[in-house]
Amino acid sequence: MFISGTEQAKIVIAEPEALRIALYVRDVAGLQPVTDPAIPPLDPPADVWPAWSRRPIEVPEGGGVRLLRGRAPDLTIAGTQWARWWKHALEIGSSAIDDLKPPDFPALAPVPDLRVLMQRHFHNASLWSDGLSTDPRYKRAHSAPGRGLNALVRELPMILRRTPLPFTVRITVIGVQTKHAWILTPDHLLLTRHLIADLDNALDWLRPRIIALAAGHSSAGQRDS
Repeated sequence: MFISGTEQAKIVIAEPEALRIALYVRDVAGLQPVTDPAIPPLDPPADVWPAWSRRPIEVPEGGGVRLLRGRAPDLTIAGTQWARWWKHALEIGSSAIDDLKPPDFPALAPVPDLRVLMQRHFHNASLWSDGLSTDPRYKRAHSAPGRGLNALVRELPMILRRTPLPFTVRITVIGVQTKHAWILTPDHLLLTRHLIADLDNALDWLRPRIIALAAGHSSAGQRDS
């Protein structure tokens, strides 16, 4: 997590572990959920492991069938359940990891087909996620906009010609195969890792949205970019 600004104007940048794990499970299980916004495949893909990570274990196909009374998980149903849980995880951010408590994942009881797939793949998803979270390139990407965002916060009184309103904006980062951004709500922005690492383009996109919050307006511009 990276925090810019002040207590009155706070900008929080985070790539929640639960979202990395959810995307890993989606891709390795072959789910095709319908989400808004649509989320591209992982980058790096789930089969590309950091060299310093522990190696994945072989996933037992029959794991978790007892939770479904002996039947295999239905991937279409699991995809719908994944989309529902993904929306919830995006909304609550880093605390979504509290839903993922092995081995039985009780918080996922309302989404049983997804629960079984999470039970099968969680160990490898966690190893993969941990490997990425310790990669210094990704840490630098998250902190790269910090100086520009701090400068923007200092300039807000001059830009607005008045005292800015207090605000907190969440910037959620996901590592997928595109350079893109979406406005989830005026104070919650979703950026891909490729965009947040592109300092100039990231700041160009963020600037009008942050100014709009400080001015008390709805987020400027289109819903996504």
